[in-house]
Amino acid sequence: MIQKHVFVVYAGPHEAGRVFHALIHAKQVHGRGDHAELYFAAEGTHWPAMLAKSDHPMNSLFSEMLESGVISGACAACANAFGTADEAKEAVGLVQGPEASFGQIDIIGMNDDGYHVWLF
Repeated sequence: MIQKHVFVVYAGPHEAGRVFHALIHAKQVHGRGDHAELYFAAEGTHWPAMLAKSDHPMNSLFSEMLESGVISGACAACANAFGTADEAKEAVGLVQGPEASFGQIDIIGMNDDGYHVWLF
């Protein structure tokens, strides 16, 4: 039975370890054939632009997850709040959550829909 997982990166710009673990676990889930989605939210919206740089140590992993469709985007509300909207939009695109969560990524709704929710 295919399982559904969502990984949300909240990690700030100086928390590379948390970002690495989110990416590697998403890769693991995707690689075994389960459904995986990865989002960047809050301070985590700083990461897409950093990871998109070809000289970043996690660029190849980031690019692989982006090309596979696992990376689903960055929270638009968060990116606007943290001043990262233009860069995040260019790197991964922006997603808008429902009104009930004030536009935030709807982790409660995802949980209700049977996703395992992982926060990094």
